[in-house]
Amino acid sequence: MMRSGWMRRCGIFFLGLIVAVAVSGCGGGGSSVPPPSISNINSSTTPTSPVGLPIEINGTGFQAAPGKVVFAQAQGNISATVVPSAGGWSDTGIVVVVPDGNGTTKFTLPGTVSVTVVTSGGTSNAVNLNLIQTLSFSPSNLVWTTTTALPKALTGLRAIGVQGSTSTTAFVVVTGGSDLLTNSTTVLSNTLKADGTVGANWTTITTNPLPSARAHHAMAEADDTNSLVAAGKRFIYAIGGQQASTDAPGGTNTVFMASVDPTTGAVGTWTALASTLPQQLVGMSATVYNGFLYVAGGLTTVGMPSAAVFSAPINSDGTLGTWTTATNALPTATAFGTMFAFGGKLYFIGGDPNMSITPNLQGVGINSNNVYLASALRGAVGTWTLNTNLINKGRAKGILFAAFGQVILGEGIYNGSPGSSEFERSTVNPDGTLAPWNGLTGSNVPSANVYNAGAFVSPLISPAQTPRFLLLGGQKFVTTGTGTLSSTVFVNNAP
Repeated sequence: MMRSGWMRRCGIFFLGLIVAVAVSGCGGGGSSVPPPSISNINSSTTPTSPVGLPIEINGTGFQAAPGKVVFAQAQGNISATVVPSAGGWSDTGIVVVVPDGNGTTKFTLPGTVSVTVVTSGGTSNAVNLNLIQTLSFSPSNLVWTTTTALPKALTGLRAIGVQGSTSTTAFVVVTGGSDLLTNSTTVLSNTLKADGTVGANWTTITTNPLPSARAHHAMAEADDTNSLVAAGKRFIYAIGGQQASTDAPGGTNTVFMASVDPTTGAVGTWTALASTLPQQLVGMSATVYNGFLYVAGGLTTVGMPSAAVFSAPINSDGTLGTWTTATNALPTATAFGTMFAFGGKLYFIGGDPNMSITPNLQGVGINSNNVYLASALRGAVGTWTLNTNLINKGRAKGILFAAFGQVILGEGIYNGSPGSSEFERSTVNPDGTLAPWNGLTGSNVPSANVYNAGAFVSPLISPAQTPRFLLLGGQKFVTTGTGTLSSTVFVNNAP
């Protein structure tokens, strides 16, 4: 899936400044309310956000009534004050939209602003927030090509992009998968270039394979921009999934974690975390957002889809805290859907609501065209709402790319003949809902026509200042018979 640094929050608020002065009997004076203190922003070590989207300020002493949040940039000596609404303000947390400037002068992007909170008790400590540019691109201008193929054709594999130690370096890690006979422990890595292509040769991490075979699992990545891990650290997770290809449908509750060297891309030893999923699952969806790992849906060991939604905090060493089962489950139990986070919300799209016994099969049931969204705040999931605009065709076992408020849903198993609805796209509206979905055809699609593929958004921005999307492997979606496996890696080289 794409990186969480591109997916952020929202809010807008009212100022009520109350001054309380306590005068001592000996004639002294001063505020009786202690000044506020900011612990972190976005539950991240190095918080990053575009302007116009909300951030989460965590700390203490913010008081019950709203105060104000000040954003200051030394370059240009710009200061902007935002008054959040009461609904986004509590004594320990604030949700506030990042302004683009002070109304007269705009902040320099990319750049850094210092953030402080002001209450009747005084002004808090300052915490830096890195501002990034929101890039504009149109999925209707997509053009696709291929890059270095995987060493082996696989389905049920997962892939993730990892930012390197500089803004111009990144890596891709691929885990597990199935050749339809056995599931794999294989871990692959490669370099990522700014144009989205990968290096000429894939490296098999022979010294650090997965502790046990996995397919149809979930993958996620944590770093200092999306969680409270130490600055410069990178961690990847292989979550749940099917252990043996003979399992019907199988599913585990294990979470494997490994570090990734941001300089070389080397993958460290995998650790089975003590904090396991509350449920054994295969075909679930996962994403990291503001310091928490979220998991939703999937198939249980008896082949029934799950409606459960879980979240766990990411610790400074990359391990996970205790999982919380959200009170607000998915309205429809669903497996093999897609999920992403943006602007303070989780989105769960499509999937298979039917009973299933073999994850590799195309299936014969009617897949879901539902689009659900819910608030996500410090690991808590709000009530799920059905988006007015559903996807055009029910789709499961597909992929999703989300970048800068643009959403592309594709591949998988859907109603109709293969290739007829390979990709469709939408945008996130200002209120967080998704706009109507429009199909993409011609050069806008890679003509892969696969399901159970790996996919992610590259952490690097292309020379054209647009995102790069990668689609890896999978099994051919066919009208009759059994589809062949693919080793092809597709990437967009335009816009």
